[in-house]
Amino acid sequence: MFPQVLFRKKQLGIALLAACLGLLPSSSLYAAGKTVKLDKSVVPFLSEHCLRCHGEKKQKGNLRLDTLQQDFSNPLTAAHWADVMERISSKEMPPEEEPHPSAAQASKVIEWIAVQLKDGERARMSARERVTFQKLSREEYANTIRDLLGVHFDPADPTGLPEDPNWHGFERIGSVLSLSPAHVEKYFAAAEAALNEALPEAPPKKISIHWGWKDLRGGDEKKAKELGIADKVRVEVWPGSSFQGGEPSPRTIQFPTTGDYRLRIKLSAMKPPRGREPRVTVYAMDLDRLLFARSLSTPEDQPTILETEFHISAGSHQVRFLCESPGPSILPRAGRGDQRRLFTTIKESAIGRHPWQYKLTDEEGIPLMPFLIVDFVELEGPIAPSSITEQQQNTITSATQDVAQATAALKQFAGKAFRRPAKSNEVNRLVKIMSDELESGEKPESALKAAMLATLCSKDFIYLVEGSKDRPVGRVTDWELASRLSYFLWSTMPDERLLGLAQSNQLHQSAILRSEVERMLQDAKSVRFATAFPRQWLQLRSVGMFPPDKKIYPEYDAHLEQSMIAETIEYFHEMLTKNLRLREFLDADWTMINARLAEHYGIEGVSGDGLQKVVLKNEDHRGGLLTQGSILSLTSDGQRQRPVHRGKWVLETIFNKPPPPPPANVKPIQPTPVGQPKATLRMKLEAHKSDESCASCHRKIDPLGLAFDNYDAIGHWRTEEKVKDGEGANPKLDASGELADGRKFADGSELKRLLADDEDKFAAAFVEKLATYALRRTMTIDDRRALTALVSQNKRTGYRLSDIVKGLVLSDMFQNR
Repeated sequence: MFPQVLFRKKQLGIALLAACLGLLPSSSLYAAGKTVKLDKSVVPFLSEHCLRCHGEKKQKGNLRLDTLQQDFSNPLTAAHWADVMERISSKEMPPEEEPHPSAAQASKVIEWIAVQLKDGERARMSARERVTFQKLSREEYANTIRDLLGVHFDPADPTGLPEDPNWHGFERIGSVLSLSPAHVEKYFAAAEAALNEALPEAPPKKISIHWGWKDLRGGDEKKAKELGIADKVRVEVWPGSSFQGGEPSPRTIQFPTTGDYRLRIKLSAMKPPRGREPRVTVYAMDLDRLLFARSLSTPEDQPTILETEFHISAGSHQVRFLCESPGPSILPRAGRGDQRRLFTTIKESAIGRHPWQYKLTDEEGIPLMPFLIVDFVELEGPIAPSSITEQQQNTITSATQDVAQATAALKQFAGKAFRRPAKSNEVNRLVKIMSDELESGEKPESALKAAMLATLCSKDFIYLVEGSKDRPVGRVTDWELASRLSYFLWSTMPDERLLGLAQSNQLHQSAILRSEVERMLQDAKSVRFATAFPRQWLQLRSVGMFPPDKKIYPEYDAHLEQSMIAETIEYFHEMLTKNLRLREFLDADWTMINARLAEHYGIEGVSGDGLQKVVLKNEDHRGGLLTQGSILSLTSDGQRQRPVHRGKWVLETIFNKPPPPPPANVKPIQPTPVGQPKATLRMKLEAHKSDESCASCHRKIDPLGLAFDNYDAIGHWRTEEKVKDGEGANPKLDASGELADGRKFADGSELKRLLADDEDKFAAAFVEKLATYALRRTMTIDDRRALTALVSQNKRTGYRLSDIVKGLVLSDMFQNR
């Protein structure tokens, strides 16, 4: 490609993306509305019953009513007034120790607020933008590229797309996902790289590599031949050691072309009778990406071949092949094999070792630690993407030879990329780009790719665009509904069936829409929803944010962390596929674990690296989300449990009632004075309750966190707290508590049952979280009626997860803008 043509294409792509930015609304969605006057019945009511705690001198819960605006068209103001109305209606406020209004007085205030909220809703609905733009998350972008072009794109690579910002864990909120000018070139480069991989100008260069024992570890090949064992030599890989040397060092591999590569490893995996299975990991260090991981065990004389495929960019990459298992020193003098000794079998490996050196096995050949015996490593690729069909390739080829066919091909491509029929003026612009490239001397294939590049740099590809300046705000079109549904359940573009139903204007019909939801939930792509939603809802990205202190928790490793996250995601997937009741998120007698996690939990009878459903006993101290390792660790700080963080997480994530931020200059927890008995964290937290500015919130937060004090920072069960400061024995843990409504519990198990009894509250919170994810926006006061209706509808069937998903899609809320 000529340099000037490359420069012109880059200018084109950046100009298109910059135009996207210019088209997006930058002004506030809601203009200042009409301020209403307080009703004559409201003013004395607030003065007598509310302002003592929510006035000029005191603002409990960070709420001040004497200065609260009366512009009900402002969604934030309306939400505050709605909260006031609900608390008066439920008799939560005024509190018991304060004088209470009569029912007639409260009714007048409630009625006045309700009328104003309704008027404010009408004002906001009429003020909404007619066109909205919601950017694809980088995960959705990668999935869409894969389904559109048939190639993989890893947006998390250093040269990929910027990390998505999140709002309370959710990574797909339209108002949060912005595209700044600094990121424009990233999207251009991503689109260009995907097209170059899907439609290479020349056959890609390939590699086929075989690393045997000589390549992996080195050794005297001549000696091996003389002994007649050249074909029998293997490589023993000690715990924590790499395949190719003593230390866990990487191997530099030159990948000639971006694409999918196939890796094969032949090995035996030796497991001690009472130990863990050895774990094979393949890690691209410069990309900070795990390419492959698996725990397994096989007999020495029955090696297996592990095979995997991964996508990687062209260039030189540092790849580490490791036996990631706990064990002793890996230095040669401590016992690990070196180039001077040829390994063939476990029996022969003991020959030549000094008595003081570590041994892999005992005298009978039984493994003492997990280790690997490797025969070879093979790498080949790139492998042609199977999703690019011969028909697609022929269409592209013919399009480069005829203008009419080029126009048809670009119209079809743009229609799929935009997730709706491409307009004539859009297609004409793309054809002109191709024509201009041809006139400049570019090859037909490159000219067509320039037009396709312009398509992928369009706002209609990077954003989900809903509405029209010529259409009032209301129901979404069938095309918009197809995209809304597909990105909700599949995190990608609609398939041919959805687009066909949108084309015939049938998708919005209730029976057809219900059938499509059921079909999509049974499709393999629904695992994306079953992974992305719990990861965002439960804020699982925070797991490992504060790495546990290795001195305190030496057993914590990457495999345990990955297993913890996998348990929670697979738990959600099981709930979804089996259409189980929401209460089982809070309390259940089963979970999904593998051998690594079972060891951590102290549960016997689980083997293998794959997650499996396990029935729990009372003595396992598990069941539901709240006692899973992922949740317990993300609410800790890497050194100790954090009851306040755990309580806050329960309020915010499970009941959607986030507490207000703590007041400024809160005193830190003080260490136990010298000479005093050791104290639990619970005892030290009592100081907060003596501070009036902290006490009201901590009465709600602390019991929800202290109930799980029996679990340490990595979710391990214990009955006493290890304390460094203070004198005497470690104190016993007390997990009892009392909820804000007066209900008492003895420990976390009893608390879980109490929370499960509040199924209606949890269901309301869950439905709002699910709607936030599905609609890519925060819920407002205007959504409360629809959310309440959806909760009531599902109460009749016991709040079953799959039913709730279907009900949400069939609701007016999902189908309206």
